[in-house]
Amino acid sequence: MEIEWLDSLESRVREAAERLRDLRQENASLRDRIEDLETRLAVAPQTGSEDAGPLREENEELQTRVRNLEAQLAAAESSSGEAAERWETEREEIRRRVEGLTRRLEELAEIAP
Repeated sequence: MEIEWLDSLESRVREAAERLRDLRQENASLRDRIEDLETRLAVAPQTGSEDAGPLREENEELQTRVRNLEAQLAAAESSSGEAAERWETEREEIRRRVEGLTRRLEELAEIAP
């Protein structure tokens, strides 16, 4: 019985799950960094710090990166969901066929002397 397609599908699902985990971790890290920068920006004008300009630029860059990561994450989740749906459909088809074969074998067993 050839199940190479199943191995391939399982591998793709595993890779998608790992990618989702990595994107979520990177997103969380960037959100933490943005929060830190926003806190520093809020304090900078009060202390007369001249570091506010670069902090704002970094903050904007990180916010753009977070938006991009969120888009990638949504796309990856969608792709993963589609793969899971295909997997479920194929699994049900295999189950249906195996059950049909089993019934036929049982019928043959009843007919056999």
